Amino acid sequence: MKRRWQRMVFPGDVTALIIALGLLWMPAFALVTASWSDGLGVLFPIVVAAIITSFWLARSRLSELGALLYSTIYGFITILAVNLVALPGPLSLTARLEELIRRIDRWATEVSTGGVGTDNLIFVLFLSVLFWYLAHNTIWHVFRLDRVWRAVIPPGLVLVINNLNYEGESNLDFFLIGFLMFALLMIINSFIQSREYEWGRQGIQFSRRTRRSFLRIGSTLSVVVLLIGWITPAGSGENYWEKIEEFLGGDPLSEINELWNRLFSSLEGRGIATTDYYGGDRLDLTGSVQLSDEEVMEIELEDNPGGLRFYWRSTAFDTYDGRGWEHSRSVRAFKETENMRFNTGSYAARRDITQNITIAIRASPLVYGAPQIRAVEDIAVEAELNCVQGGSGCVNDNREADVAVIRPREPLRANDRYTVVSSMSVATADQLRAAGTDYPDWVLRDYLQGGGSVSTDTQSLAEQIIIFSGATTPYDKAKAVEQWLRENIAYDETISAPPFDKDPIDWFLFDIQRGYCNYYASAMVMMLRSQGIPARMAAGFAQGSYDAVDRTYLVRENDAHTWVEVFFPGYGWVEFEPTADEVPLERPGDVAFNQDFPTITPEPSPTMTPFPTNTPPEQQALPTATPTASPTQAPAEQLPATTLTPEFQPTATPTPTPESTAAAPAITDVEAQDDDTDLLETILLILGILLTIAVVLLLLAAFVIWWVEYRGLGGLNPIQKSYARLGIYGGWLGLRLSNRQTPIERRRVLVDAVPDGEQPINTITSLYTRDKYGKPAPEDTQGEAVERARRAWVEARWAFIFTKFRRRQR
Repeated sequence: MKRRWQRMVFPGDVTALIIALGLLWMPAFALVTASWSDGLGVLFPIVVAAIITSFWLARSRLSELGALLYSTIYGFITILAVNLVALPGPLSLTARLEELIRRIDRWATEVSTGGVGTDNLIFVLFLSVLFWYLAHNTIWHVFRLDRVWRAVIPPGLVLVINNLNYEGESNLDFFLIGFLMFALLMIINSFIQSREYEWGRQGIQFSRRTRRSFLRIGSTLSVVVLLIGWITPAGSGENYWEKIEEFLGGDPLSEINELWNRLFSSLEGRGIATTDYYGGDRLDLTGSVQLSDEEVMEIELEDNPGGLRFYWRSTAFDTYDGRGWEHSRSVRAFKETENMRFNTGSYAARRDITQNITIAIRASPLVYGAPQIRAVEDIAVEAELNCVQGGSGCVNDNREADVAVIRPREPLRANDRYTVVSSMSVATADQLRAAGTDYPDWVLRDYLQGGGSVSTDTQSLAEQIIIFSGATTPYDKAKAVEQWLRENIAYDETISAPPFDKDPIDWFLFDIQRGYCNYYASAMVMMLRSQGIPARMAAGFAQGSYDAVDRTYLVRENDAHTWVEVFFPGYGWVEFEPTADEVPLERPGDVAFNQDFPTITPEPSPTMTPFPTNTPPEQQALPTATPTASPTQAPAEQLPATTLTPEFQPTATPTPTPESTAAAPAITDVEAQDDDTDLLETILLILGILLTIAVVLLLLAAFVIWWVEYRGLGGLNPIQKSYARLGIYGGWLGLRLSNRQTPIERRRVLVDAVPDGEQPINTITSLYTRDKYGKPAPEDTQGEAVERARRAWVEARWAFIFTKFRRRQR
């Protein structure tokens, strides 16, 4: 054991390992201090394990590729084990593994459906993998290749990127100074080792204290250099990223930034630098949020009637599953050209509002507008929707559509501009009280989902609020629930994620009684649904700050918001604001309810009740998408307003039947696509997956061939390369080939081990001997010799591979 240790650990290795540990821990400490996410403490044991494993691999006889493969296997096991142990809660090992898989699957679903990743665990796993390979790279280049700069630069880049992106109050300069100190010590230590090796080869005697003296002097000089650098005046670093982006080109960097923020949207060191808010198919109820005041968009109103409360909606969610929200739309309608229109129904007391929207952020994959959007101009868009009357051709046929989300066909960039026409509700409280409860079938089908599965406590709370308020109409019931949430739940953006064994709404209402807009809106929607009132979750931005001179709203990142929309027969969808941090949304005729609501603190249910999901309406056969644009189609500015007047007095109770004075929007040349995947699409999907796998395997094979047969052979001619590959593949078979062997001696060893390759091995050896030691061949025969060497190597390669597999089968 002692001899094995002495063969593996040389003088100075322990010092080098300690320096490497400090070098890698500095960026880890900086990431933890920046508080991008909880759970980053796992990086420290992972770095230690990676250093020990990589040191053992560096001292082994494994090739670089073999050591990398072994390191990957050990890294997977270590990262999995450490992160399983770090999961919170008294869970068994099996439960922890199931929880880890579930969270990874949920994150993958969010990202693959166009949404944003909201689970910080994935970010922790990403950094775990990154730091494992950083440690492997550092140790390999220090102890096997003696390439110190290749060991120092990668972790240094991680540290610099972290410090440049961090905008918090903590000072991260200490970690940069510490990193530079360890980097200088590593360079000094490498220099000492190389000198000791040369002195040993030349038989020069030196004291064992030489290393210690060099390190002491080097440390002192490092401190002096760092102090000089610290006190030397330097330019401002606030524009470094802008200079880098200008150098590399802004568009690629913005796309990388957009992808990064979509994958890890919930990092806390800085706000999300993207307008892809709530734009995926799913919105989970998670932990804390931290948004910046970065400008997102500017919205100019062509006509601001005053007295309206604006929201800029991106998505409407209809399905709650006990952890978050989804929108279950079954039709995708799209148009390759500009100007797409939607029939949002003919409802009373609504007014058309035209908005000119200018994007201020790098990229936006969503179209925003005041609800409900009737037209999008100046850009080509696609929409996910349901056809109210069933089928999939409602946009082509100018039938009513229930739109969930609208996206541009191409991502919108900074300073891009488009126009939206929205039908906004201007109904009074008395009109909405008189709306009644004669809901359309599609509203009952889609927007009461989960109401019967709400916990007994939540349902009881909603009932008690309504009883104490004295509300009798759906409108007053909605206002009572809205008022109770605003008065009894504290606004807090720093809450932790809800426990996995509890429904987030119950946890929000009864356990912590604090949260932010996602929780307020979710609670109100499900409380109303439990009372038979159709409601949905709307997401996007609050109205922002208004400039009365320019008639524009400036929307910032911290205006990201969710709210509630409730359906009223004859009037359509109407907005409500349950979030305590927002200004109350009031209408003419609103009344204040009993301010002395009872203190309701029921015990939360011990188990979660599964929520039924919405079943999309049965779709008819997909119609042929034939452009039918009318030559007399009216432009957007000529769209008539839809401010309708019901034929009843506010005191009446039946459902109003408004007389629509609005002309039907012209039919647009839009193609509609049903999301139900047919057999052909399934076959194409499978073929696409198989093709992708085949391409990946081919690329992997090409990389392996390059790694084995071309790397490091750049200075050789084709014949010499073929001969060198004989030695490479011989080493793969475990043959001991020495540089002292002549080509003929080496040929004998290879032929004895690979009898099937005797002929090509003889050919390559003969050509190499003639090329190396013979007279230069005439130019007209050089090409023939190169071709013979190439063909011989192809045969020899297969002979080596077959021999290797036959040995494994024995």
